[in-house]
Amino acid sequence: MKKILLSFVMAASALAAQAQTAVETGKFTDNWYIGIGGGVATPMDFNKIFPVNPVGGISVGKQISPAFALEVDGAAFFGSHGAYNSRWGKNANGNFNAFRGLWLGLNSVTNLTDLFMGYKGIPRNVELSIVAGMGWEHAFTPLVSDKSNNTIAAKTGFDIDFNLGESKASTIRVQPYILWDLQKPGNSYGGLAFNRDGAQIGIDVKYIYHFKNAQDTHYFKAYDIAAMNAIIARLNTELAKKPTEVVKEVPVEKIVEKVVEKPVEVVKTITKETQLAPVVIFQLGKSTIDASQKPSVAMIATYMKNHPTSKVAIYGYASPEGNAELNQKLSDARAKAVYDMLVNTYKIAPSRLTHKGLGVTDELFDENDWNRVATFIEQSK
Repeated sequence: MKKILLSFVMAASALAAQAQTAVETGKFTDNWYIGIGGGVATPMDFNKIFPVNPVGGISVGKQISPAFALEVDGAAFFGSHGAYNSRWGKNANGNFNAFRGLWLGLNSVTNLTDLFMGYKGIPRNVELSIVAGMGWEHAFTPLVSDKSNNTIAAKTGFDIDFNLGESKASTIRVQPYILWDLQKPGNSYGGLAFNRDGAQIGIDVKYIYHFKNAQDTHYFKAYDIAAMNAIIARLNTELAKKPTEVVKEVPVEKIVEKVVEKPVEVVKTITKETQLAPVVIFQLGKSTIDASQKPSVAMIATYMKNHPTSKVAIYGYASPEGNAELNQKLSDARAKAVYDMLVNTYKIAPSRLTHKGLGVTDELFDENDWNRVATFIEQSK
């Protein structure tokens, strides 16, 4: 069994390593969902088909990654406790009780489709997940004190998800499952055990709503790394064709009002500016640094740590769309976003950095869409 599990983990890791997408995880408040629905369940001992009990359920979950989620799952089982039982629906005090049992647990949900086929940046129309959870079960057994009917339970099953619409905000989830009473009285295995005599087998259908996240989607946003690397490589090639160094001479002359024997000195300050290769690309109208662009910022941070005396100017740009005033503010915000990440995330001293928005440009790159960037200039004297 251990070898099978190890092979499963290794295969999953290999597939994940081959994935060519970067997933933007977002904030803790992102990627939550809620589901409500119901179905039917029946004892798993198969001694008799009835009773088939109606079930109502609700779940609240969070996607940790496209392939993994945690959810709190609750269900109420309605109806009687057994066929031909004259005390159906009555508790230990002889009072009528509409419930047969309750379940509350914490489930892990592993999306097998994304795990083995890779996440492509948007949920597929149909996906398959495996569900496993632990929790609390309470049975309303006739003529038995409620206090003795609290048990540890487990849930195993599958989720078949039908993701609807272009936004994929809604999902119809079909879940066949088994709910195991691990402390079934008289359990022949002793202690905790998966004994079918204490299990319920059922099927639920739920409507799931995925809340919108900070990326303005209802699911994880992903980027094609290979495509982005190709664009970055092309941008760097275009930058390499441009002059890499600019020497500026600023004469500073002393102005004298009378003739002196000593000649006037001319002081020349020479500033060398070097274009650094990485660029940070922004989406139209945005100043947020996408996950796929963070490696470019990390490269600059590494460069500055390897060259402790270096100073870098960050210049933000906007493409020609929109009005000039808005684009100027957008270019300022893009340069400031890169500056903040270098200072706050990579702990580069603020005194070594400057940032400025240069507004609209169509001169950096031939493609206007590529001019929504921040560039880096190393300055030295």
